[in-house]
Amino acid sequence: MDRRRLALVRGGEQTGFRRVGSGYLVAPRLVLTARHVVEDGPGSAWPRIDVRVGHPQDADDTRRCAARVCWTHPDGRDVALLLLDDPVDVPGAAVRWGRPVGEDPLPYEALGFPWASAGNGRRRVEHLRGELPVLGSGTGDQDLYVLDQGPAPDGAKAWSGASGSAVFCHGHLVGVVIHDDKAFENRRLHACPARAFAADPDFAALLERHGGDRPRLHPVGTHLERYLRAARLAAIEHPYPGVIPGTMPPLAHIYVRQQVVRQKSPADNRSRETGLRAEGPLAVSPPQPADEVLTGDGTCLVVGGPGGGKSSLLRTRLTHGVAQWLDDSDATTHAPVLVPAAALQGAPLSRALVDAVNAHLRQYGLTRPLPDTFFEDRPGPGRGWLVLVDGLDEITSPAGREDVLRTVAHAGDQYTFIVAGRPVPEAESGLLGPHVPRYQLEPFDPKDLERVATGWFRALDVPQPEPTARQFLTALGTAGLTELARVPLTMSMLCQLRAEHPGEPLPRGRGEIYRHFVELLHERQYAAGAVAQARAAVSQYGSDAEAGAERTVQGLQGILAHLAHHLLFTDPEDRPALDIVQDHPSAKRPTAVPERRWHDFLASVLCGTGLLTRRADDLVFTHQTLVEYFGARHVVDDDERLGTVFREIFIRRAWFMPRRKTQGIGVRPRLWFTTYWVPPEDDPFAGALLDLTPDGHPLKEQFLDRMASRRAGLNGPLFLAGQMQMGTALSEHITGRAVGLLRQAACDQSLAGIVRVIVAKTLLHIDQADGSALLQEFVHDPALDGYSRMQAAKELIRFSPAETVGHFRELAQDTSLISYFRREAMFISAELDPVTGNEPPPAHAIASLLDDQHRMEAIRVLAKIDPAAAVERLRALVVDDATPSHQRLYATQELMELAPAEGAMLLRAFALDPTLDDFERVQAAVGLSEIDPSGAGELLAGLAREPALSADNRLRAAQHLLWHDPQLAQPVLRELSTDITLERRHRRGAARLLADKGS
Repeated sequence: MDRRRLALVRGGEQTGFRRVGSGYLVAPRLVLTARHVVEDGPGSAWPRIDVRVGHPQDADDTRRCAARVCWTHPDGRDVALLLLDDPVDVPGAAVRWGRPVGEDPLPYEALGFPWASAGNGRRRVEHLRGELPVLGSGTGDQDLYVLDQGPAPDGAKAWSGASGSAVFCHGHLVGVVIHDDKAFENRRLHACPARAFAADPDFAALLERHGGDRPRLHPVGTHLERYLRAARLAAIEHPYPGVIPGTMPPLAHIYVRQQVVRQKSPADNRSRETGLRAEGPLAVSPPQPADEVLTGDGTCLVVGGPGGGKSSLLRTRLTHGVAQWLDDSDATTHAPVLVPAAALQGAPLSRALVDAVNAHLRQYGLTRPLPDTFFEDRPGPGRGWLVLVDGLDEITSPAGREDVLRTVAHAGDQYTFIVAGRPVPEAESGLLGPHVPRYQLEPFDPKDLERVATGWFRALDVPQPEPTARQFLTALGTAGLTELARVPLTMSMLCQLRAEHPGEPLPRGRGEIYRHFVELLHERQYAAGAVAQARAAVSQYGSDAEAGAERTVQGLQGILAHLAHHLLFTDPEDRPALDIVQDHPSAKRPTAVPERRWHDFLASVLCGTGLLTRRADDLVFTHQTLVEYFGARHVVDDDERLGTVFREIFIRRAWFMPRRKTQGIGVRPRLWFTTYWVPPEDDPFAGALLDLTPDGHPLKEQFLDRMASRRAGLNGPLFLAGQMQMGTALSEHITGRAVGLLRQAACDQSLAGIVRVIVAKTLLHIDQADGSALLQEFVHDPALDGYSRMQAAKELIRFSPAETVGHFRELAQDTSLISYFRREAMFISAELDPVTGNEPPPAHAIASLLDDQHRMEAIRVLAKIDPAAAVERLRALVVDDATPSHQRLYATQELMELAPAEGAMLLRAFALDPTLDDFERVQAAVGLSEIDPSGAGELLAGLAREPALSADNRLRAAQHLLWHDPQLAQPVLRELSTDITLERRHRRGAARLLADKGS
């Protein structure tokens, strides 16, 4: 409903107006209204009709002009179109038409000029609103919408003048008010449904002739629409913990466009052994905007560090997708649905989605559950579901993660997934299949930090947000927190702390940030009265109940630590959170308080902290890093427990063995065969525990001294550098020693070149200038091997793509390098040119490489510069019998990307040619799946059943078919699992694949 399209309609004679009504501009010269407003009697229009378009509050933008009746309903329904003498252009979207469906009453709204609003000879605008009972209409000329308008104003003709008002439900014009219902004492209005006139050919023709769109009635109130509207409300909320629930600024107000980097995956290398297809020679790439890459066109995996913005990214994708469906009737995207990864465990996908959505969206207006079959079918013709899976890493069991990934890999083609979480082992992520891309979510660019801070301060009503943000960034630099502030979750905490206590020093390190932030939330909880309200709820049960409530409130920190420790070190699915909480002495239920009441009290107090939220029928921490922080607090709060756990995690002795290449890197020979401490793996909980263990603790001091010494080799300072990146507060003495050791190692020519590059890469994240200078030096150091020089150049891509192009071009011309690295350098520079805006190398420079062993890589690069020349080269390769068959297959696959129809035809011929290699025949069918899914499925099924094919390749064809078309694959796998001509191991392999599908 657009207030600028509101119309006041007056009809009468030349001597004066006799009737006043309302209307709505549906095209530049057409106003929709009730017929009785503009007629003196049936079929007799008033000789004078005057229309004023626009809201009276926008006096400068209102337009007044004469009009005449140009259409009335052929069956005499009380609706008409007026043709204005002059057009009135209203910028923005065209009118959207709707048809209420379903059984639930729908909220409606309208703007009109009822008689009751008249005063001093003028009509004021009344905003009509109420409920439209979808099941409350009749038939024939009594097919009218009932509008429950609530209390009616005084007067027999109170609603006179509201006739002609356009009625909207969820932004769709669904009808026109025609009269009030006197039988209900003017408490109801009736409206003529749009479905009664929008389909009339003359009505539609008039709209098209005068600049409007042909009215297409979109169903309003469907299960899909109910879901999308509830999902839109849920997506607005910021996923990070904040002050008090409900007061956090909407995510869109503070969201900054995020970047992703394509990760190297098993699919990045062509191999006859693995059958995986390469994406090109570029192993790393410059960052790209996430919204341009994660479009939902295909399943992908997104990984990021703790607090790296994964949940914000998925909510933003949800908001964007929902808006397209609700606001753009011609949207062709998949309908998005956001679920936690844990919700997909142990149940069929469609049922798991329904259960998760019904539980989560109850509080966002989804008052009636979606049906069990809601996600089984597509949301629209040719469109599917984009399932946004958050928190894969929060499933602590590897078997649980594998269950979810198999569900994703074997889902039907109506589903596409974006799976987000912290990095998981390759053995697990590989279950998604070889062609699923992996992306690394980047932290904030340092250039974006001021914009992020300004957005937060503006949302938090901080005076003068821009200068405050600049001062804040200066303070971050002084406190050494700039790198840590690039982590979105940490930045959100720092901004809220600064807004609340602008004059106080910033916390020192990650642990202090969390401690101060938790204290701030506790202060706000008291200030908002949430604690007092919760206590009041149990006060009726006597003084013991009040004392128990006070004990719980005072012990909240310990309770949260107890809960977090349980979630980290025991099965999180074992018991509901509130049951775990009640095990803590401070949360014991007073005898007089009923169990349900006490549960309600605990849930209210815990959610009131802003650190926990409701999910389904349980409580969960708002972020996984909070679990790690409070879990570490639980350990640190007990000296004996701290000593035990600290020794378990950090004090791990090993022997330096010179023959073990993974140990003792950077250690001098005189230390061989002595003991050293192995630093823990990259574990966020270990970092949190190290951070919270008090400075001066003997075990901590001993461990850090060991890590920052030559006895630790490179493992120690690399571990400390990782902790510095995570924001662990380390003394200047320790950090200085660690950085010094890394600089010495980077300059140590006795170390392997790639080791020195790894050290420089680490320094790049601590001191960009220092690390960048070292990497650039390595790129041009002829004493280093070619592989190390290339890796050094690749590490620079993410930080300065434009400058790095020059490095690769210099490497391409360096005759001291072997031809392989020179060619790779040229190929990478050509890959980077479109990103950086540089001129690519000339086509002839690439074409000159087409006749050697690297010609396929050269052709891919040539395709970016001169596609026509690349096509000709590929055709020549495909038909050249002297070329090995695997190269001909690769050429055919590349040709399919440039000339899809021709490439698909050749791939089909490849797959059907029994004279070719079995492996390559299967690979041809796999490649065809990108352009001809049904044809590829039939080919793969045929190959899996072909007795002449080797058993390994028959099974491989069946596995690819399972990824591609699970339904078609099941009978094929059953046949293979019982085929006695196959070896037992092959039959077992087929049975395992079939079992995975069933799980």
